[in-house]
Amino acid sequence: MVVLVAVPTAQCLACRAPLTRDDASLVRVFGELEPSFRWGAYAMLVALVLLIVFVAALGAELRDIGAGRLAAPVVLVAGAVLGAGVLVQVLLGLAATIVDDGGGAPVARVVLSVAHGGAFAFAAPLAALAGAVSVVVVRTRWLPRPIGWAGFVVAGVALAWVTPGIGAVLGMAWLAVLSVALAVRGARSARPEEPVSASRP
Repeated sequence: MVVLVAVPTAQCLACRAPLTRDDASLVRVFGELEPSFRWGAYAMLVALVLLIVFVAALGAELRDIGAGRLAAPVVLVAGAVLGAGVLVQVLLGLAATIVDDGGGAPVARVVLSVAHGGAFAFAAPLAALAGAVSVVVVRTRWLPRPIGWAGFVVAGVALAWVTPGIGAVLGMAWLAVLSVALAVRGARSARPEEPVSASRP
């Protein structure tokens, strides 16, 4: 989750290339940032694999809970859509690496246009995933309830028209907290029970 948030944000802050720039300036900026785009694409590809594993494990956990059987398909579909969005970002990062090698300003403008509106693509699946999991958490106390209430806030912010970027970042942060809570729960359930000492006669 850290990679999915940090890499695009760092690239946007480093680039700062508006669509109104002339072609030569765009090509020069993208040429300077070519290593960042390349390594960022590889990092996000690794993060995508981990996201797929996480969503699959989350869906399996929900299926084991009576109240989560309806939420599990929602989580899996939302995770698939989220993964598709990450894959698009990976492809855009790789496309950005060829701007200075002959791709030209049109490729740079496409990368910038999609990147600026990319938060909208992440907001909807994050809201669906957070909402579905939060309903189960609040109803069953499967995880600490504050995680569920925070998930409702994340879903509301993500669906608000004026704050999709903030909602996407909050959603990724919420997923990170959720993964930590799941890891703690798994570690506690896997801990062997202490043997009962025999009482003395």
